[in-house]
Amino acid sequence: MKLRVLTAIVGLVVLLVPLIIGGPAFSILVAAMTIVGVLELLRMNQIPMISLPALLGVSASLVLLFTGPGLERFANESTLALLIVIFILLLLVTFFTNNRYHFGIAAFVAFSALYVGMGFHFFYAARVDMGLEYIFFVLLAIWATDTGAYLFGKRFGRNKLSPNVSPNKTIEGALGGLVLALVVGIIFSFIWPPYDMPLITIIALIVISIAAQCGDLVESAFKRYYQVKDSGKILPGHGGVLDRFDSLLFVFPLLYVLTVIF
Repeated sequence: MKLRVLTAIVGLVVLLVPLIIGGPAFSILVAAMTIVGVLELLRMNQIPMISLPALLGVSASLVLLFTGPGLERFANESTLALLIVIFILLLLVTFFTNNRYHFGIAAFVAFSALYVGMGFHFFYAARVDMGLEYIFFVLLAIWATDTGAYLFGKRFGRNKLSPNVSPNKTIEGALGGLVLALVVGIIFSFIWPPYDMPLITIIALIVISIAAQCGDLVESAFKRYYQVKDSGKILPGHGGVLDRFDSLLFVFPLLYVLTVIF
């Protein structure tokens, strides 16, 4: 328990200081999280972290991280061409290795780069374009969801949410997480309104809470399928980057969709 608490405190400082400072410090942090996240997925599928597919997957994830919606000034035809080359090289690896790295592995590496790279991209882009207050609004809603789900699930949990994927999660816990996210988010919005319309704020909080729990369940499904306890060991007592930021990878892309709709 002491190790978990110490790691949580150190991890929070490591995250919050670059987040608040912004600029190159935050760029380096998110790039490091992206690289580690992709490698954790490859490790689950027993793909060597020192291999050509891994190098190509990490490269693709970094290109996706720093280009695209919200960062249009960095995106151009050259970055698209670079992605095309990377994915073609992934396919060529199947031939040059005589199917030691077959199409299934190439597809897994490509989707891992897309999942992690785009997930962290929208987190990074939100900090650049939306500002620090918006990021804190979203992160507090995610953390409130986790806390509410745990407390309500422990106290009132009776009905399993997804027993085959995550046996400890309950429907009551999920609803409790949603309620606490709404309470915390609405209180925060009185101080720093993230949106002009209160209705949009409520819709955003519902999306955040549901997406956060879906991201957590997806990560649990990955680990159960590949029969691993944690995605990694970089955070003692907490697992890997994907264990801690799985919710974030779902929340920020869906919030971007929300901004497109409204």
